[in-house]
Amino acid sequence: MSDTLIRQLMMLRRIPRHPRRITVQILPSYLADQGYEVTDRTVQRDLLTLSGRLFGLSLDDRSRPHGWCWDRDAAQLDIPGMEPQTALGFKLAEHFAGQLMAPSTLNTLGPYFRQAEQVLNETPGPVRAWPEKVQTISRGQSLIPPLIDQAILQTVYEGLFNDCQITARYERRYDGAVQDYIISPLGIVFRDGVVYLVCQRKGRDEVIHLAMHRFVNAQPTDTPIQRPQGFELANYVREGGLDFRLSDTALDLVLKVDAETAVHLEETPLSTNQSIARSADGRQTIRARVADTAQIRWWIMGLGDNVEVIEPSALRTEIQARLERAVGQSH
Repeated sequence: MSDTLIRQLMMLRRIPRHPRRITVQILPSYLADQGYEVTDRTVQRDLLTLSGRLFGLSLDDRSRPHGWCWDRDAAQLDIPGMEPQTALGFKLAEHFAGQLMAPSTLNTLGPYFRQAEQVLNETPGPVRAWPEKVQTISRGQSLIPPLIDQAILQTVYEGLFNDCQITARYERRYDGAVQDYIISPLGIVFRDGVVYLVCQRKGRDEVIHLAMHRFVNAQPTDTPIQRPQGFELANYVREGGLDFRLSDTALDLVLKVDAETAVHLEETPLSTNQSIARSADGRQTIRARVADTAQIRWWIMGLGDNVEVIEPSALRTEIQARLERAVGQSH
């Protein structure tokens, strides 16, 4: 392989994808570090030649110094070419992890996703069919996710990535009022199709979560966030931070459930201290300490006649009243 070809390949790998760009004046220095002494004129001539042949390169001459970039939709330069297993990885990432990525990240990865699609279409055998053999579902009734403004989502992701505050207008759920906030973003959580921003508001210490689809507007700032000492997103979620807490007092649940529900709870317990014992009536008695949340009530009512609340007595009365209202009865 000639030195000219090697030099040109190195240069092509250094050029960013649109909208970023690199000037001709920077490339000679980079090539010199790789052992290739060339002038600005040589680099410019090479780029003009390559852009007119095989490669999707663009010259941005709207301002000086002029800059070069790969076209947004240009094929990814990969030597050697993408292997089928690598293509499968990109395909699965696009399908299952796409919602975890910022819109700008998805745009950057777009050429890889398209190349992966092409490689899989040209690859016979089980690798090509694998994406059709994997699916994920959520528990409970499937709901259509709310729409989120992509510009707002991008602003939030940039704030998270850069650890900077954002300013936002937010429509509160309980009264529809629109509030202006200065927010320190701490993390993103996906739950049953809804995207939540875990954050702090300026002047308040409490960590809260805000539904992304209720943001009316969002703008970035350069102000660094002050992350709460010891805060970890995983702990926040594990400790019920996204639940709608009704009190700070835990519930000591005693439930009677059918055999099928008992097996399910044995495999996926309500809490670390859960216990299961057989009752005289053939049902299973479940004991567990859980947070006092709206979610635990929704879960219990969703089990219908497969569960009976024994304790706390106040919760038993509350669930009974809710079920009676649901069928239009009164006592």
